[in-house]
Amino acid sequence: MSQREQEVQGKYKFDFSWLAYIPIVLLLGIVPLIVRLVKTDIPAEYILYVTGNNIDMFSQYKSSFIFALVIAIGIILFLTFNKSYMKWEESTKIYYIVAALFAIMTALATWLSPYKEVAVWGLPNRAEGGVMIICYIIIMLYSFYVMNKGSDIKFVIIPLVFLVIVMTVLGIFQYIGKDLFFTEWGRKLIIPEHYAEDRALLTNLYSDGNMYGTLFHYNYMGSFAAMMLPLFLTLTCFAKGMGKKAVFAVATLGSAILLFGSTSRAGLIGVACSAIVFIIIFLKYLIKKWKIMIPLIIAGITLVIGLDLATNGAIFSRIPTLFRDIVAIIQPADESFDYRDHIPVRGIVHSEGQATIEMNGQSLTLSMTDEGIRFEDQNGEQVIYIYFNMGPEQTRYFTQDKRFEPFMFHVREVNGENYLQMSYAGTGVCWFSVNEESIHLVDQFTKEPMELEEPASIGFRGKERLGSARGYIWSRTLPLIKESPLLGYGPDAFAFAFPQNDLLGKWYAYETPSITVDKPHNLYLQIAVNQGLIALGAFLVLVGTYIVNAIKVYAFRRDYSSKEIVGIALFLAVIGYLGAGIFNDSVVSVAPIFWILLGTGMGINSMVQKEQKGVKKKIEHATIDMKSRKHV
Repeated sequence: MSQREQEVQGKYKFDFSWLAYIPIVLLLGIVPLIVRLVKTDIPAEYILYVTGNNIDMFSQYKSSFIFALVIAIGIILFLTFNKSYMKWEESTKIYYIVAALFAIMTALATWLSPYKEVAVWGLPNRAEGGVMIICYIIIMLYSFYVMNKGSDIKFVIIPLVFLVIVMTVLGIFQYIGKDLFFTEWGRKLIIPEHYAEDRALLTNLYSDGNMYGTLFHYNYMGSFAAMMLPLFLTLTCFAKGMGKKAVFAVATLGSAILLFGSTSRAGLIGVACSAIVFIIIFLKYLIKKWKIMIPLIIAGITLVIGLDLATNGAIFSRIPTLFRDIVAIIQPADESFDYRDHIPVRGIVHSEGQATIEMNGQSLTLSMTDEGIRFEDQNGEQVIYIYFNMGPEQTRYFTQDKRFEPFMFHVREVNGENYLQMSYAGTGVCWFSVNEESIHLVDQFTKEPMELEEPASIGFRGKERLGSARGYIWSRTLPLIKESPLLGYGPDAFAFAFPQNDLLGKWYAYETPSITVDKPHNLYLQIAVNQGLIALGAFLVLVGTYIVNAIKVYAFRRDYSSKEIVGIALFLAVIGYLGAGIFNDSVVSVAPIFWILLGTGMGINSMVQKEQKGVKKKIEHATIDMKSRKHV
């Protein structure tokens, strides 16, 4: 081949390596924005808090697209696999081992779950079954595999900048009460045409001013912002080039707006964890550049205070409660505390076809007679309840007896069977089946007979309301791990494992017993209960290895290369998510972003380590050469 031909071939040679990043770009920039209504069915034996069709807007379609993109990843790997992209350094082998262990334990937990169908694909409105969790692992390993050039980081950063900007625009409209999903074009975008006339289908969206974007709940917006804010703030501070700094500054501002606009305390905790690690890593650099950093810190504080004033104190509205919760955690528990002293009902017992509602100092017994339902107090004296019938859904029993006046019984008919729904001061409490022979407490959803449950609990006595009832959830969740420590109950099966019959505990914690606890509000408890302690251990070793490795590579240095700055930014984003995970769990709207950033961070760290070792060897060789020359 002539020199001219070689020059022409080199001139028109195209690099198609970017095609491998298409799944990652879509997973980061498009999938989190998907909102589309779908009605899903679950088998009758799994009905817990839904009956018949269940509405999902934020999870099912995202889950389907994630699954499809993972299949695309498999095809790409089959067609283009390159052994040289595999990273087999001593520090990275453990990633493959523990990731495989996590996936294997997830698969076993799914296969052996007593709620297999839910464990495979997940519950409606969550859609995070075993298949999806294994998809996360594949996404992480693929991100680790393809990240081989520092310049490729643009395929991660650019879609994230786009995502933050879109989320910020949506979030601002939601914050001011003009949610774009409630507009005519917004409804057309997210609701299929055959459901267009059903105006009630948007009742699950939040219109109270909290920013949730397209992430299902403002708490998950907090997890998202806990990754994005430290990521883009780090890039803004240390990236080279005014153009890049300007773009990253816009993304940083958007991330801060999303963090505070979500009012998520989990997000604040995540950012606080990232801030601590930021200071540790950049300590020497911050001391060296203190004249620049102090004005930046003052500007940041001024900006946040300005946002708080502009929103009439909404920015800092939940921070006082966060500090109160932290203080409450530190304080010793009151072992004499009994939450039943603080709610109207202490228990419900059944005897000889009667149901007795035990209260503090008195009781009310319901029984069937030839004349209908009879109400008696603790002394056997009749309590006069008036039967009031104003048509369907308007029939009830109420009393003017001051002792029991807040207790009202609504007559309900479901599938031809008669029930009483008891309410207290307008709050629904429980349901009773009613027939000629007996009155008995039933599950409000399945209508199966039940007894009030007083489940085992660990810790948080008297602190059940801590963290929006997270103290209650955690105290009842910890004993579940002891019951099934190795494989858990199956992915997304937490709702079935949790003691839902603990109506009185819920009443105290949530101020209503009519609620289903379907998630632990803690990433680590979620893994332990759903997939078992081995899976949790594998996850902790995975992220722990990454954290230790990142600290070794980046901490306590005076200067950093552009690639190292990116590695640190990714590291801080991972820390933000893990910190928010103390109060939040995994969800398909946010989790893929975390797993991609984790895999990408692992890849950047591997590159940086190789470069650092190369520099170290050059210095060693230069030192040896200088010593040999002196000796000569």
